[in-house]
Amino acid sequence: MTVVVVGGAVTVLQFAEAAATSRWLTAPLLLIGAVAVPSIGAELAVARREEIGLARLRGIHGVRLWRFLLVEPLLAIVVGTVVGLVVGAIGTLVATSTWLAETAPALGRPALVAAAAIAGAALLIVGLSAAAALREPLAVQVSSRRRPRRATTLALFLSVLVFVGAGVAAYRSRAATGEPDLVVLVGPALVGLALGQLAIWTIRIAARGLTPVTEKRGMGAFLAARRLARADDLVTPIRLVVAAAVVGALALSGAVSVNRWTSEQAGVEVPGARTIDATSLGAVGAVDLTEQVDPEGDHLIASAIVRNEGRLPERRAYVDAGRWDAVVGDFYDGTPARAASDAVHRLASDIVPVQAVGDRLTMTVTGLQVPRSRTFRGPDGEDVAVGGGRLELTLSYVASGNASGAVTVRTDVPRDGTPVTRSVRVRACAEGCTITGLAVGRDSQGLIDGSVFEVLLDRLRLGETDLLQRPWVPDPVSVESALNSNFFRNYQPPATLVVNRPDGLQVALLPSVALALELEDAGTRVPVLAADVEEPLALDLGGDDLPTDVIGVARTLPLLGSVGLLSDIRTSAAGSGPTVPSAEVQVVAADGTPQAMLDEVATAADGTWRTRDAVRDSLDERFGGAQSVAYALTALACALVALLALGAGVARHLRDYRRDVASLRVLGVSLGTARRAGRAELVSLTVLVLGIVVAGGSLAVTLLLDGLPLLTLPVAGLPLDTAPQAWPLVIPAVLSAAAVVLVGGRARAVRAATTRPSLLREEEGA
Repeated sequence: MTVVVVGGAVTVLQFAEAAATSRWLTAPLLLIGAVAVPSIGAELAVARREEIGLARLRGIHGVRLWRFLLVEPLLAIVVGTVVGLVVGAIGTLVATSTWLAETAPALGRPALVAAAAIAGAALLIVGLSAAAALREPLAVQVSSRRRPRRATTLALFLSVLVFVGAGVAAYRSRAATGEPDLVVLVGPALVGLALGQLAIWTIRIAARGLTPVTEKRGMGAFLAARRLARADDLVTPIRLVVAAAVVGALALSGAVSVNRWTSEQAGVEVPGARTIDATSLGAVGAVDLTEQVDPEGDHLIASAIVRNEGRLPERRAYVDAGRWDAVVGDFYDGTPARAASDAVHRLASDIVPVQAVGDRLTMTVTGLQVPRSRTFRGPDGEDVAVGGGRLELTLSYVASGNASGAVTVRTDVPRDGTPVTRSVRVRACAEGCTITGLAVGRDSQGLIDGSVFEVLLDRLRLGETDLLQRPWVPDPVSVESALNSNFFRNYQPPATLVVNRPDGLQVALLPSVALALELEDAGTRVPVLAADVEEPLALDLGGDDLPTDVIGVARTLPLLGSVGLLSDIRTSAAGSGPTVPSAEVQVVAADGTPQAMLDEVATAADGTWRTRDAVRDSLDERFGGAQSVAYALTALACALVALLALGAGVARHLRDYRRDVASLRVLGVSLGTARRAGRAELVSLTVLVLGIVVAGGSLAVTLLLDGLPLLTLPVAGLPLDTAPQAWPLVIPAVLSAAAVVLVGGRARAVRAATTRPSLLREEEGA
C-alpha cells in the first residue's frame, strides 16, 4: 500500500509540476490512501493481537513490546517508501515523455516531502492501531475467534463527515468561478467514499431485512444474507472499490470531454486534413497560390483568422467562399459548426480585387476645356481662379509578400487638349500586386487662371491590365476634406466629380487636396455570418470598416468558434490595404490532396504542413489538456489502492471463512450449500457495485466535472461538454465489478480439503 500511494503521489506531483497545473490533483489519491491505510493498520494490529497476547504472557511490556510491534511495520513502510519513490520516478519519466513535450525531472522537492509525509502518516496510523490493540483485554488477544464489532462513535462521525464534505464539494464545484480550491479538488474522492459508504449501508440493511425472509426459503440464501449483514472481509473494502471507481469515472469522463473538445476545436480552427502557415504571403497571396496550384478548386483553400481575443467585436475570419463546398464539403457534419459551414457559400459575391502583373505603369491624360465662369470665392471674398496645370496620379497597391506601396506619375497637362503619355517603373508589381486605390491631384502652380481643372484619363495600364475597365467613384472622405478647407471655404464642386466614360475616366480635380478614388463596388454591402456579436461590422483585410449585411447568425462558426464574423476573403480584399499583421493566414488542404500540390505549396509558403492531429495536440498542450492526464494517473493509483485493500481483506479473512465453512459442515450443511451461499454473496456485491458505480458516477460527473480544472478554455472557444456519457461510466463499473468477482471469488472458492471439519480440532489442539 505504501508503494502504491507514494509511487502514485510522486508521479502525479511531478507530472502536474511539469504540466504547470495544480499539485493538489493528488488530493483524491491522498484521501483514499488515508482511508485505506488505517483499515490495513487496524487489521494488521488485529492480526497480530494473538502475538501481542503471547508476548504479554511471556512478560514483555513497555518499550520492548512497542519495539516488538513497530519494527516490522516501520521496516515495511521505509522499504515501501523507497520503492515507491523509485516507482514514482519511473512513472514520471514515462508519463511526461508520453504526454508532455519534455521529460520532467524524475524527483523534486515536493515529491520527496509528500513521500516523507505519507510514510510518517502511515507509521502514525499503525502506531495508533497498535496502541488500540494493546489496550484490549488479554483474554481477547489470545482468543482465536474474531467477532464482528459495532461501529464506534468516531467511525459513524467520520462517515457522516464524508457525506457532508461531499455535499460541500459538490456545491462549491457548481458555484466555482475561478481556480478551484482544495475542497473541489478532493471532491471526487469525497463523493466516491460517500457513495461507497452508502453501498455498505445499503447491503447491510438489505441483508438484515432479508435474513429472516430467507431463513425458511433455503439455507444458501440465508447464509449469504447473514454473512453480508455481519462479515467485513468483502463488504467493507467495497467502500474503497466504489470510491476508486467513481474517481475513475470522473477521470475517464473528463478525458473523453477534453479529447472531444480538442478534436472539435481543431476542426473549427483547421477545416481540413492539414494546414500550412502562409502569413508571409498575405491573404491575397494565399488565394493566388491556391489558384495557381489548384486551378480546379477541389483540394486547396485559403483562409485568414484575426483572433483579437482582447476586442471580441473585431474578431473575424476570411475564407474563400467560392471553394468552400468543393474543398471543405461535409467536414463539419456532426459538429456544432455544421449549420454555419452549410451557409458559407452564400458569402461569395461579385466583388473581387483588381489584380495586375507588370513592372510599368502607363498613363495617357488629356486636358478638358471648361467654362471660365466656374470660379469660387476665397476666404477674403475675392474671386479665386482655378485652372489647369501639373497633374499627379498616385496608384496604391499591395505587392506580393503583403507589402504596401504606391507609385506616382507626374505630368503637365496642355490646355489645348493634346494627349500626354507618361510611364513609370513599378518593380514591386513584376510578380503581381493588388490595386487598392487611386488619387488624382494637382499642385499649387496650377492655380493660374479661372478655369476648372478637369482631365480625361484615356489610358491607365499596369502591365497588360487595363485599370479603367472597372468603374471608379470619389472617396467621400477626400471630397469632404476639400469642402472643409479654410482657404477654399466657398468652393462649390461640380455636380459630378468623376465620370466613367467609354473612352476613359473623366476627373474634376479638387483645388486643395488630391481626389481619392475607389472602386464603385467598394460601397456594396459585404455579406457576413455572425456569432455572438451585438453590432456586427465587417472589416476588410486591412482592418477598415465595410458596409455589412448579416446573412446568418450561428452559435459556432468555422475558424472562429463561438464569437466573431466570417466573410469572403476575395470580397474583403477589394480595395483593402495589406492584411493586418495579427492575421493568421493559412492554406488548408483537403484529405486526398496530391502530394505534388502539397510540395508546391510548402515551397511557396516556405513552411511545413501540419496535420489535424498536430493541431489537436497543440490545442491540448496550449489549454492545459494535460490536467486530464494527471486525473487519469490519480484514478489509476486510486484503483490500485482499492484493489490492494480488497485483496488484503480477502487474504486476512480467508482463514476465518474456511473455519466458518468447516463449522457448517459439522452441523450438516453440505459443501455445495456453502458454495451456493458464497456465490449468492458474490453476485449480490457485484450487482450492487455495478449499480452504485454507474448511478453514482453519473451523479458525480454531473455535480463535479464542471468545477474541475480540465481545460483553460479560450474566450471564444467551444464550450466543454461535461454531460455524463455512457461508456466512461460503464467501463469503471465493469472493471470494479470484475475486481469484486475475481478477488472475491478467490475468497469464496472453498475446497473440501481446506474446509474439512477436522480443521477445527487441529486449531483447538494447537
